[in-house]
Amino acid sequence: MSKDRESMKGTYFISSISTSSYLVEYGILSIFTLFLLFVLDFSIPLTSRVYAYYYGFAYLLPILIGYISDKYLSKSAALTVGFVSMIISQVFLWFSATLYDPNLPVRDTIVFNLQNIMCFIGSMFLACGMSFASLSITHIINSINNEESRLKGFSIYYPILNFGVLIGVIITSVVVGNENYELYEWIFVIFAIILTIGLFSFRLGKDKYLVDNDGNPMKDDHSKDSIIEESNKLLRNMSHESISKIKDLNFRQRIKFFRDSLTPNDKDKLTVFFIFLMIIIFYRIAFSQSNISLVFFINDYVQRDLGFLTVPVQMFALLNPLFILILGPILIKVNDKLDEKKINLGFIRRTILALLVMVLCFTLLTVIGYYIDIGSADKIGPIWIVVFEFFIAVSELLFSIAGYAMVGDLAPEKYYSLFFGFFLATKSVAMFLSGFISSYFPTEESSSFIFSMPINGLMTFFITFVVMNLFTALVLIIYRKKLLEKMHLDDVNTA
Repeated sequence: MSKDRESMKGTYFISSISTSSYLVEYGILSIFTLFLLFVLDFSIPLTSRVYAYYYGFAYLLPILIGYISDKYLSKSAALTVGFVSMIISQVFLWFSATLYDPNLPVRDTIVFNLQNIMCFIGSMFLACGMSFASLSITHIINSINNEESRLKGFSIYYPILNFGVLIGVIITSVVVGNENYELYEWIFVIFAIILTIGLFSFRLGKDKYLVDNDGNPMKDDHSKDSIIEESNKLLRNMSHESISKIKDLNFRQRIKFFRDSLTPNDKDKLTVFFIFLMIIIFYRIAFSQSNISLVFFINDYVQRDLGFLTVPVQMFALLNPLFILILGPILIKVNDKLDEKKINLGFIRRTILALLVMVLCFTLLTVIGYYIDIGSADKIGPIWIVVFEFFIAVSELLFSIAGYAMVGDLAPEKYYSLFFGFFLATKSVAMFLSGFISSYFPTEESSSFIFSMPINGLMTFFITFVVMNLFTALVLIIYRKKLLEKMHLDDVNTA
């Protein structure tokens, strides 16, 4: 069997294993806002703040988890730790859900009762498990694919990942239905079983399906030299006089010393890398609204009663992974055609397109918001949410696959998890800011400002994301050539 076929076989295997972890992660994400609103009885502003704090923490955690994985754990051990942690999380979340009381008053502040404590402990285990699992899965894909097949590998991984997301949302929609919050406890029981099956499947199949580019079983030892150990080696090769000079430097001087140690190309590539991370934050602030402010909007302003069926709010979360599954294979075919013609859109062009599509999405909601009065009985048809989610999926496919491949190209193999941790950590900032902005979602009782802009209706709320993404896209368009120069690429079409 050829190297490419071996790597693709391993990619399909580990991508299939990832469905169980992402099924749980995004299944819970689809109901997280509803769980806070109606099971823990938090108000909309408190729900938004808790969402911001939790997901800000959850996606900052990969920096620490990435370091631990690189230093102490093999790839398979890190994945095992992730699955075990997620299984434990389901036990705590199940216990919290069993304490559901429909008669509790709506709270504007957190009360540390048993139900809330169990929920927070379960959420912490879930965050740790998600970090270990996602880092190790992407690290494995990066390891078993060479540079030529890496983009194709992640193009396979991403649609399969979204199949898991789709199944997770289906489970939450079928089990809970419409506003049957007393049934949430069974969701966590089902998720624990699925995670257990995924863990055993991985342990039984990893040696057979995960092979390196030479067809040998993937090496499962962790990096022998951590970043600290590498720096100690460097210091041992320096004179005592040089070390003393470094110790006497202040913070700004140490930064200058570090910059001086880099080659000009390293500095340029590092600049592009961190600029791109900033772009990701702006993009994800808007993208994350699907799981928070859009939930508020669907719950209050979308006609969900179809006569024969009342569509649960969480069922709208099916649309994004469904469109990803449909559009993913189409994107692979398009990429193959472009490769045949020696055309590579590259991550800068893809990012610009993704941002402009996001502008289109929120322009749609802005126009709709213009015709809806806050607190009124006006409702829009669900078809508008379908259109919105379709274009969100197009934008996501353009943006995310290129981002995964970019990290694989720039990150050293030995420190891949740490670099990918920084990549995932952009979600931390984005999720926190997303929750912060959604706390200003307009209600009859509220009238507020975001960055000095008055939020007195749905139109002014959604136009915030239009301005944010349009500005970011224009900056990229203007400075694209300068960024290309700093990337030092042989083929300008690669970016």
